[in-house]
Amino acid sequence: MQRRGLLILGLFIFILIFPKTNSQANTKEFPSKYDWRDEGFNFPVLDQQVENCNSGYAFATVGAIQAAIWKKDKVTLEFLDFSENNAKECNWNAKNTYEGIDKYSCKGGNSRMLINLFTQEGLVKESCDPYISIDCDCNTSCTPEYFIKEWQQFRSGYPLASIDLIKQKLIEFGPLYSQMDSNISGFADYSGGFVLYDNSVNDPSKYTHGVLIVGWDDDLSHAGGKGAWIVKNSYGTDWGNQGYFTVAYGSAGIGSYLSTVTSWEKSSSFKKLYFYDEAGHTTQTSNGEFFEPNQVLALFTPEGDEIAQTVEFWSNDTATVNLQIYDQFSNGILSGLLYESLNIDVPFAGYYSIALSPNIEINNDDEIVVVLEIKNKSNLFPIAVDNLGILSEDRTWIKNDQGIWKSLPETMKFDAGIRLRTFVLPDGFNQRVFLPLIKR
Repeated sequence: MQRRGLLILGLFIFILIFPKTNSQANTKEFPSKYDWRDEGFNFPVLDQQVENCNSGYAFATVGAIQAAIWKKDKVTLEFLDFSENNAKECNWNAKNTYEGIDKYSCKGGNSRMLINLFTQEGLVKESCDPYISIDCDCNTSCTPEYFIKEWQQFRSGYPLASIDLIKQKLIEFGPLYSQMDSNISGFADYSGGFVLYDNSVNDPSKYTHGVLIVGWDDDLSHAGGKGAWIVKNSYGTDWGNQGYFTVAYGSAGIGSYLSTVTSWEKSSSFKKLYFYDEAGHTTQTSNGEFFEPNQVLALFTPEGDEIAQTVEFWSNDTATVNLQIYDQFSNGILSGLLYESLNIDVPFAGYYSIALSPNIEINNDDEIVVVLEIKNKSNLFPIAVDNLGILSEDRTWIKNDQGIWKSLPETMKFDAGIRLRTFVLPDGFNQRVFLPLIKR
């Protein structure tokens, strides 16, 4: 019964390939030109050495994170010089030599692969893991500087994000990650002085190079008319306009996989993240009721006395989420409601964090049950899951269309993308500083 909805999959194939997302911004007035470099964005153009390594996704993802922190927290480059090498070699795909759709290391990748790494392991300094333009081993000796807590993907693929949406999010968050087709005419040997224009049919399979959109100019002319994005590349300063290029609106896939980070925190040895989705959000599923809220849960058992502070999860669409935390889950029955937060707005696909207020005290070996109810706006499969990592021993569950909880690893060979971030209490620590606090 859990998969009966798949029998009607053919009726929805167009929706599955081209799902609707919240991609249209409200029409508003924007300046005719905007460039974050004019606002002080001065992070240097780097060189991925593309002839040796297809790692633009790592440079663009790290660049978007640097830009977001720089814009919001006013932190300078010396404190945000993160390692692209660590990003390309320490993500799950690279460490497990998984050459799937997303590939790994110098074979290419995307931002979601790296956000999974940065939520779990954090970003490390370039000085600890300098860039090497070959596939090499992951350096595990570096201390993380920041952890990512939220990431929004404004456009998950084709069609491209609207011009207004890109402009709106550029102003709101700073330079943005995008993928593009780097094989368009004139790109490889681009030397500046003109606007790149591509009038070929958009093909998402060709959007394999990651870049950073930093601005726009409505008045720039090109073969198709006027208006162009100002984009930072990672081919060094000898390429293009000192490492930058301009490309016509709607060309080359600019605006595909558009994303940035929206929340982060400095690393701490007292923080711990519990999860079963080692590879992150790799696919999605449903209980068969596509257009109804789907419920999924995860069981976590702390390794010591800890404080539960945030619940984190993946979303594949604009959605409404209800969160409940229980004390027990036994024989398919939840009991002992500890926490509830309803009607949480998820504006785009991405990775989200729900702060628990009050926090919840968890004692050593006590189980805690995190339940999410997710209703997507358009995507038929609301539960983000990992189908690549090691399956847990029945630690994530889905409620089927008959209202019965079923083990995800056992029935579907997935684990749900639900996580719990805790604060580890040092010996003798005064817990009263965390009040208000739910004691169990």
